[in-house]
Amino acid sequence: MIPRAVLTRIDRAAVQGRTGPVLSACEVDGEEEVEVFVKLSAGCDQAVVNLAREAIAACLAADLGLPVPRPWLVEIPPEIFPVVTDPQIADKLRRSCPVAFGSTRSTGFSAWSSGQRLSDAMRPVAAGILLFDAIIQNPDRRAENPNCLVRGNDLRIIDHELAFAHRLLLLWRAPWVLGGMRDLETPGRHIFVHELKGAPFDFSEIKSRWSALSDARLQEYEGAIPPEWAAARADIDAALKLIAEARDNIDACIGELGRILA
Repeated sequence: MIPRAVLTRIDRAAVQGRTGPVLSACEVDGEEEVEVFVKLSAGCDQAVVNLAREAIAACLAADLGLPVPRPWLVEIPPEIFPVVTDPQIADKLRRSCPVAFGSTRSTGFSAWSSGQRLSDAMRPVAAGILLFDAIIQNPDRRAENPNCLVRGNDLRIIDHELAFAHRLLLLWRAPWVLGGMRDLETPGRHIFVHELKGAPFDFSEIKSRWSALSDARLQEYEGAIPPEWAAARADIDAALKLIAEARDNIDACIGELGRILA
């Protein structure tokens, strides 16, 4: 479900990103080379837990038809350590799990900026992204840190390592219960709330994609997690349970979002 690639060259550290991803060249099947932003476990607060959350979010977003860069499981060969010239990056590579999470570089895209507006063509995708973020408990699509790229009418969403952390929250409310999405009412909490607020929208296609997620498909998400990330087991289980329960309560999730956007 998520293909593997091998890290062959470090180009530079990313300009932005709290986890310090690195723009790298990766080899696929011993031949093709792709440009990938590689997120290393040593740069994450919860190490491989954050990588596992990224992977599950990428699988889910793809099945929902949402615009995520193609994900990769990036193998880090030890022979690359001596040839990395940046000592900080080299040290982070040595301290990281030998399998990292990668996202294909989105060429020609720029970061969503404050005051940017959604075009009519963007609105259906933006509504799907907003529901996705609300369900997976992603707190990181804020005005000051949008984690969204744009090129014309095309969007790309990135950085989901903070999602699915609900099992750690006291007094957590599921997104399908009344008040479960209340935090979206906070100004600046999500870049699309203000843009979508008050506008009528048909959620039927989004609902059908959520409803089509089978238990067997969710098991494939679990199977996509490499054994090197075994320490994330409890968080993987919590994420898959949340997705399944949201699917089974998707009408209530859409109703709660509709209340926020009314």
